[in-house]
Amino acid sequence: MSDTLGILFLHHEINDVVLQNLSSVKRHNPDATIVTMSAGDALPSGYTLATTPKVKILHSVKPKRSGDWLICSWLMQRREERAKWWITDWDVFCTMSVQEYYQPVWQFPFVASNVRRPDRDPKWCWFQAIKDLPAKYQSFALGVAPSIYLLDDVALRRIGETMLDEPFFAGNAELRFATIANWCGFPPCGYSPPNDNISCKPVKVLTDQRSIFHPVKIIVNADVRQKS
Repeated sequence: MSDTLGILFLHHEINDVVLQNLSSVKRHNPDATIVTMSAGDALPSGYTLATTPKVKILHSVKPKRSGDWLICSWLMQRREERAKWWITDWDVFCTMSVQEYYQPVWQFPFVASNVRRPDRDPKWCWFQAIKDLPAKYQSFALGVAPSIYLLDDVALRRIGETMLDEPFFAGNAELRFATIANWCGFPPCGYSPPNDNISCKPVKVLTDQRSIFHPVKIIVNADVRQKS
């Protein structure tokens, strides 16, 4: 399966933590095609918003809530073709491969760590923006948090094309991307394995577990144990 996998690593700047976390992704996924997409300066051979000025304008409306526009920018200019894509942010640290981590749910077209539903999670703050979504999307509203996804290429293409056909800015990327995916027929599958370390809460200590950690905004020692 590894030769079918592409990894899209999103970042906003270049610093030691970004480079450290990208290195961990590369180290544990040696057979995957890894590409980087930046809202600012590009890494060597990486993509940047500057190449797609129209999408750059869309991203600039709410830049802190617009990781999904980075995905769209890359889709418009990408050179890579893979059957499966793991989309990850700069503050993710790997001590195991994506293939191993997601093996039980590999067959699903869209996998996220945590799926938010209006009927089950009515207090999720971004659901306050459902009323501001285009009418055709409101009954399809879903959220995914955090914004770390495993997607089939077919699903990814369809979601990106739909976003670009009718741009809107209600809510944030986690609401917008999941809602459009659901409308397109790709409702996200929630996956939280034992000892799950993908969370929205700051990581205080990195253990020596085989896992994928988020958010990691610290410099980690070689033995992956470091207090913030």
